[in-house]
Amino acid sequence: MNKAKPQIYDILKREHEEVGELLHRLKEAKGRAAEDLFNQVRLKLVPHSRGEEAVVYPRLQGEKTTAEKISVSFEEHRQVDVLLEELGGMSPRDEEWTAKVHVLVDMVGHHVDEEEGELFPLARNLLSDREAAGLAEEYAQARDEAMQAMTTEDQRGAAE
Repeated sequence: MNKAKPQIYDILKREHEEVGELLHRLKEAKGRAAEDLFNQVRLKLVPHSRGEEAVVYPRLQGEKTTAEKISVSFEEHRQVDVLLEELGGMSPRDEEWTAKVHVLVDMVGHHVDEEEGELFPLARNLLSDREAAGLAEEYAQARDEAMQAMTTEDQRGAAE
């Protein structure tokens, strides 16, 4: 039996769920556990975003029905990056840490809801199953390259 290749929606939805679970745990975490969970969130979220930006969004940006949503998505990613950068320079003991984590959770949750509830249905009307499967493969490669770049950068930073 020939198993269908996963489509881009399947991969993104699974990753959204994984990040959502980590964010939920991060909201409740304290001290060293919060630092560890934040690093896990960052290592999941940043490559996910870079993969979407490199592969998925450019394919949909030129389409009349999705162009505006893609512009908004790029901006939401930028705002999440800023928040991740701010949190990365803080400690969970800092006064603003909890508030910033809550804003991060809300922003990512809103973004995921829009992507899955609005963008995915529009994309399904634009992309064939074959193209959606091809995008899944391209996305996975871009995400993995972004993850590799991050871990290499983190190792360099730790060595300095």
